[in-house]
Amino acid sequence: MSYKSTAIKAAKEAGKILMDYFGNNPKIKLKPGNSYVTQADLKSTKLIRKTLTRVYPTHSILDEELKPIKNKSDYTWIIDPLDGTHNFIMENPLFSVSIALKKGDEIILGVVYFPALKRLYYAEIGKGAYRNNKLLKIKKQSNMKKCLFIYDAKLRGKTEEKLKILKKLSRSTWRLRIYGVSTYHNIFVAEGNAAFNIDFDSKIWDYAAALLIVKEAGGKVTDLKGNPWTPDTKTYLSSNGVIHNKVLNVIKK
Repeated sequence: MSYKSTAIKAAKEAGKILMDYFGNNPKIKLKPGNSYVTQADLKSTKLIRKTLTRVYPTHSILDEELKPIKNKSDYTWIIDPLDGTHNFIMENPLFSVSIALKKGDEIILGVVYFPALKRLYYAEIGKGAYRNNKLLKIKKQSNMKKCLFIYDAKLRGKTEEKLKILKKLSRSTWRLRIYGVSTYHNIFVAEGNAAFNIDFDSKIWDYAAALLIVKEAGGKVTDLKGNPWTPDTKTYLSSNGVIHNKVLNVIKK
């Protein structure tokens, strides 16, 4: 079984677990940092880990909810078993399962599954990005005044910095949307529905899979100074590519 098919299988099976709990008042716990974890998060995590370790027992695993599995391997699976937990709790269908595979310092595979929407996205490095087996191609909107963009939902941290940048961008663009799900924010860019997205201080499991999908769909990802994105870049700009430098220039003003 290939890396891609294994990850897709794990994501879809985890999605079934999430849907079993969706709208059924799952038990909720508050984690450090004022974020929540539910029964669904934990069961999804355990299922994905079990699937991956059965097929690739020597690989390492990093995920949001449990302690990492560290092996002497070039390969690390990066898992968010439920991206958009707050949406999930509020019975908002914008939530996903995210699974990425890192070889060395490079993300080589990304799978994002939205079970309530029945949408599967995936990308392998150098092989393009897909939604439900249909090739994704970013729309090359180059006019800032006509573009819709997505912005970080966590305004409580570094609030002044985020609002300062948001104020600059709002003067130069058409519309803003905030969906509260990092994977959805980037997928929205990859599908061409938004020209760019900015996230601050994100965790690697929030963006690893989705940013590969953006890049393989023809987009571009850097930090806010224009430096190339790496798996360690926590604050980033993902875009359709053609508008990228214009956004950076607005931020730098």
